[in-house]
Amino acid sequence: MNPWGLSEPGANNPSTSHPAIIPPAELQAQIDQMVKAAVEVSLKGVAASVKKKKSSSTSKNPAISTKGTPDKGKATQTRRVSVLPEGTSRPALSTPKRSDRSKSAPPEISNSVGKKPNKVLKSIKESKNAVFIHIKMLWGLLKSDSVPEAPDLGDLQEFYHNFSREDHINQAAATGSSRHELINTSEVQILKDARTGRIRIGNSYLNVGDNFIRYAKGLMARLGFRVWRPNLDEDSNSLYNSACRIAAVTTFQELAGAKAYAYLNINPEAVQNMAFLIQSYNHFVHFLMLEKFKKEQKEAGKLKKDVRHKNVQKNRERLAASRLEFAIINKLPERYQKILTPISAHSDDEAVEGKGFFKIKTLPYRSDNANRFFRQLDILMIKAAEQQPNIRRRIRKLPKNPEMSTYTAAPTGLPIDFYDPKWYLELTSSQQQKIPDLTNVAFLPDASKSLLPKAQRHLNPYGLVASTTSEDSDGEGGEEGEDENDEGEGIDLDGTSPDVSEDEFYEEGDAGDLYNKPIEENDGDDETDDEQDEDYEEENDDERSEAHHRPMEGVEEDEEVWA
Repeated sequence: MNPWGLSEPGANNPSTSHPAIIPPAELQAQIDQMVKAAVEVSLKGVAASVKKKKSSSTSKNPAISTKGTPDKGKATQTRRVSVLPEGTSRPALSTPKRSDRSKSAPPEISNSVGKKPNKVLKSIKESKNAVFIHIKMLWGLLKSDSVPEAPDLGDLQEFYHNFSREDHINQAAATGSSRHELINTSEVQILKDARTGRIRIGNSYLNVGDNFIRYAKGLMARLGFRVWRPNLDEDSNSLYNSACRIAAVTTFQELAGAKAYAYLNINPEAVQNMAFLIQSYNHFVHFLMLEKFKKEQKEAGKLKKDVRHKNVQKNRERLAASRLEFAIINKLPERYQKILTPISAHSDDEAVEGKGFFKIKTLPYRSDNANRFFRQLDILMIKAAEQQPNIRRRIRKLPKNPEMSTYTAAPTGLPIDFYDPKWYLELTSSQQQKIPDLTNVAFLPDASKSLLPKAQRHLNPYGLVASTTSEDSDGEGGEEGEDENDEGEGIDLDGTSPDVSEDEFYEEGDAGDLYNKPIEENDGDDETDDEQDEDYEEENDDERSEAHHRPMEGVEEDEEVWA
């Protein structure tokens, strides 16, 4: 008989069966396993949550360090120890990921030392510029306003008659090729501007040896090129353009290998990188030069006009910067510095070919009194430059027959006496209120007396005041002194008079009587005109003098006039 009430295996059991009874020892073992598994799962979850909280708290809250010994009477703080479940190891310390780090945390420092990208990019740019300079030299584009020319039709027909495949061109261009020259080297017209081994490109010189010139002409003779002119009307991969590219790249490698472009800091690896050279060539010839070629075809002279406008604007910016710098260094009044700040307040200068100086053009919106001030400022800058002979300075002269400037946009916000009255009256009512500053004036009634040395009260004991007054009286007394003042300082009596000279320009810094037109108009031989002028002056003299002259009367240039 089974004491546990279990039926024997294979015995016939009744339909109603009793539940199996587990022994106590077995039941206790199963319960222990279940509890242990539940504890392990809960401990793992707690450990993961504690780890996450620790990582977030260390990134947000700074560590607090306790200095010194703890206070007496207080219990010492116990260190918390986390209990890990069996079979698990403590995770290794590691830097948290960038997404888990705080925004205020410092950036990660990499131990790997990389290359400096700036130097690499700089060497690539310099190598590309060297390719551009070489192409300009072959093409004859030695000036910024040079226009790329198309090849002659006869030269194209002759080339396609001599070459039908690109491999023939490569054989002819190979160094040491035994292919005979298609034309005489004396017919090749490249590098004809080379003098004593130097070619001038813009404002710089390129040193080219005689051996390279002979090599380049020999290569062009083998290819049948009298002049090197890519055909911009054809595709860049045409047979003729391929020959031009091969000739340019081959001669560049020879010249760069001879250290002719050493001053340009060419990357030696770029010289042997054929893909880089071809890419640079195509970018310059079939993109940059193609754009200029199309502009010139649409409008003849467009390129020269744009370059001239760009150069004039650059000269204007340099002139404005130099004048403003001079005014700041010499602590001129702020009202003068305000006028010198905008670039449009300065005249545009144009170089006179073969004369070595620049021609000053007259701005239509600038008053005669403002022009007197600028001429006085130029004289002061010329005298200051005499003490600095090492500084390069551009000579600027005013033509006796004024040439009006093409710039018509006037600066805004300047004092009212800067603007020409006739130009101001031609503006609309809204522009008259918007463009000038109607509440301020900047110049003296006669701006030619601006920027003069001030009278010093300490000069009387030394007798310097009497000498200056005598010079002034001598200058005002005789007609000869007036003529000298009108003509300017430093006239050579033995030389030819400037009135009979070939050029029609005043001396540097001198304007003659060009800006004294109102004074000349009042001097007339007609008595009726004089009477009319007198009547006009009697009626409006007080009003105009108060409006234009009296606000600046007795005011020194370094004093503030308006609030």
